[in-house]
Amino acid sequence: MKNIIILLFLFIMISCKSQSPIYTLGQSPVNSPENSYLKDTNNVLNKFVGTWKYSENGKVFTIIVNKAEMVKLINYYTDRLHGNYVYTINGNTVVNTNTSNFSGKNSSIFGARLWEGDINKVSVYFQDPERPRVHSKVILTYSNQNGIEKLHWDLKVTGIVPAQGIPGMSLNPATDVRVPTDIVLIKQ
Repeated sequence: MKNIIILLFLFIMISCKSQSPIYTLGQSPVNSPENSYLKDTNNVLNKFVGTWKYSENGKVFTIIVNKAEMVKLINYYTDRLHGNYVYTINGNTVVNTNTSNFSGKNSSIFGARLWEGDINKVSVYFQDPERPRVHSKVILTYSNQNGIEKLHWDLKVTGIVPAQGIPGMSLNPATDVRVPTDIVLIKQ
């Protein structure tokens, strides 16, 4: 009987050790144990998921956002947003990253850094495939006004990567932003 109790105790200890700790999304991954999981336990990201559209004066900007769970980053896992977009002016396509695959390198909008104390605000990375030197982030702020779900899109350029040393890169590639930077989108 004593051997059974010892074996049971060892089994429980090994099982507990092998599980990755789960933290609520919004907590810092810094100093978290390896393979920890920043989980959207409160489903905060769900309100950002869907198709969102801005339309004014012939300009139409549509983003499609999905939620990905347990995405591996360096040494931890996290829940995050993935998405793509289409921007047209007077029916002419300016940029279209909308594909059926919203994972990893196929997403033009990705990430999910929550703003402390504000569950309706999230920061995501933004990429334009024809502007690889331009690094940008977007602050998405969710609101529901009289039953109409809105998303404030606030795009900021965070840096321009020098062209020197990048194989195949033109010395004068475009560094402008081709999509709206400060608009309100409506959930479709």
